[in-house]
Amino acid sequence: MTAADDHPEGAVEPGRDYRRLPPDLRLDDTIATVDPDPVPDPDAGRNVDQHRALRDD
Repeated sequence: MTAADDHPEGAVEPGRDYRRLPPDLRLDDTIATVDPDPVPDPDAGRNVDQHRALRDD
């Protein structure tokens, strides 16, 4: 199997075969697309069903 077998004719532009990585970006040049929120603590709530089943008082 050759690289040409991976892509049908015309599916990939000749210059865009990803043999080289794009140039590095500085972190200061990037823009956050999602506002970071603190992750909720999974143990903050009490699982009543598990507590009742295990009776772990």
